[in-house]
Amino acid sequence: MPMDPLADSPQVSLLPVPWKFAAQPGICPVGPNSPLRIDAGDRRVEGALANWRSRLERVAGGAGDRREAPVTVALDRGVCTDPQGYLLTVGVGGVCLVGGSPGGCFYGVQTLRQLAAVGGNGLPCCRIEDRPDFATRGLLHDVTRGKVPRLETLMLLADRLAGLKVNQLQLNIEHAFVFSFDREICGPDDGLTPDEVGKLDRYCRDRFIDLVPAVATLGHMGRILSMPRYRHLAEIEAPRPWATMSWPQRLRGLTLNCLDPEAHRLVENVWSEILEAFSGPVVNICGDEPWDLGKGRSRDRLGELRKGEAYVAHLRRTHDLCAGRGRRTQLWSDVVRGYPHLLGHLPGDTAILHWGYDDRADYEGTALFTGTGLTTFVCPGTSGWKRILNAMDLAERNVSTFAAAGIRHGAAGLINTDWGDHGHFNLLACSWHGIAVGAACGWNAAHPTGAAFDEAFARLILGVSDAKLVQLLRDASAIAGTSETWRLLWMPIAELLDDQSVPAYDQLRQVARAAAEVRRRCGAASAMAGEPRDLGELALAGGFTELLAEKLDFLHQRRAAGGWSSVDRRARARWADRVGQIADDYGQAWTARNKPSGLADILAAVCACAQDIRGGTGA
Repeated sequence: MPMDPLADSPQVSLLPVPWKFAAQPGICPVGPNSPLRIDAGDRRVEGALANWRSRLERVAGGAGDRREAPVTVALDRGVCTDPQGYLLTVGVGGVCLVGGSPGGCFYGVQTLRQLAAVGGNGLPCCRIEDRPDFATRGLLHDVTRGKVPRLETLMLLADRLAGLKVNQLQLNIEHAFVFSFDREICGPDDGLTPDEVGKLDRYCRDRFIDLVPAVATLGHMGRILSMPRYRHLAEIEAPRPWATMSWPQRLRGLTLNCLDPEAHRLVENVWSEILEAFSGPVVNICGDEPWDLGKGRSRDRLGELRKGEAYVAHLRRTHDLCAGRGRRTQLWSDVVRGYPHLLGHLPGDTAILHWGYDDRADYEGTALFTGTGLTTFVCPGTSGWKRILNAMDLAERNVSTFAAAGIRHGAAGLINTDWGDHGHFNLLACSWHGIAVGAACGWNAAHPTGAAFDEAFARLILGVSDAKLVQLLRDASAIAGTSETWRLLWMPIAELLDDQSVPAYDQLRQVARAAAEVRRRCGAASAMAGEPRDLGELALAGGFTELLAEKLDFLHQRRAAGGWSSVDRRARARWADRVGQIADDYGQAWTARNKPSGLADILAAVCACAQDIRGGTGA
């Protein structure tokens, strides 16, 4: 696809990069008094323009030039044949935005907002022709494995996604929803309420975003199936209560016995309430990683050869339940790819979410699903789970490679994923870069990454003018591509002695220097920023990365000495004290954006880590 990376206009950086951009001389004098002429046939476009003008008023301090140029917005499907496309012309005499649909007009307004951030007292004159490579551009955000975001946080996420032209937001739910049929599954401090979902649902619709529930009702049902009243519905019963399970045990979850009629009623109860709360046309019935399928209560009835048939039958029941309420279904690819002969038995309107999150991902496997005629979405990830800072370089490669494979094999869309494995330690700000890369490549599969992307990201998302900060974040996250840095931080030293993923000493020193600079720069910038929370969270992540590097230095010393005796006790005590201080700051950052659920587990792990180092325990 032809693409202009704005090389001729370095002062203008947009996310995503438009399909065609032509800079022109001059500045268009738009401002809070610019007349608006809107014929888009949709109040959401009018609302987006009103919000944009309000922002101009705040920048101008309420004043403005009465001679400001007009802004005209209209529909013309003859000019824009792609329904999500738009043509934006900015001249010295005014702005003309033509969309192929109300959605196309809305996306054009998002570009206007970014141009306004560049132009100072006006907009840089230009002509932009734009349209997306993928009709569906989404993000799955985990709200169930530790963090449960407050409604305000989810609304902020929706605003950011809309600004990046994303049109689908999925919430991954294993149990974190307040179900009326069983209030003991989840309380309002540990999950989303129907009222919160309803408000978010409307908020997303106003931004041309479909809010999609991604609900586990086969695998990943550890919390529900560990409860006494549901234990007998698991293929293999929980070995211990949910509260005493480790993070790896919770992540593996429990698998529903899909042959049990009582299990079917549980699925119906769950989905009936989910479908009542979410109004969008699409649901994700998941179906991923049913580790125990056919290995427990159903083993004698299924055997190895019939597991695939039982799996598809379960999916069909769930599909039919949702389809009966007028919804289209999606499901993850990992199980059905192992039974390719059964793909033809899936409901024809089911979409496949083909996922893979590292350099070993089966990108070309996309063709297996598109080749059968099934609607297919490619699903990379932000690589933040089980990490302190996201593995930025890995996520960038994963997203861009999957986007290219999606184009080659005719995928219908790109849905990026932001999981929360092992308690969801990593803070939201750490995922913004990967989220923005996913949005950019979802719109333009050939989107430039690296330094050009970082410059736009720094200005438009972080609100800083120096892209050096983003390079420092890359440097500080360098070990996250090969190491689960959060796991290395919380695990006892004794369990890491033989861990081959522990980085070498020289690499740790480089990462520690970059992390210290991230902490310093973000701390200073957040004191002056209008929205300091992102920078504050990145400063915390930099601080934890420094602590991790020092902990692993202790580990290297411990390995070399064969014991703790030669590892400076006072240095270890100082380290433990710093951990306690930063843990307090982390708790405040967590509660500012999230409900309490999961925080106690994180703080307990951090405290245990500090005691482990202070005491020099282990062999």
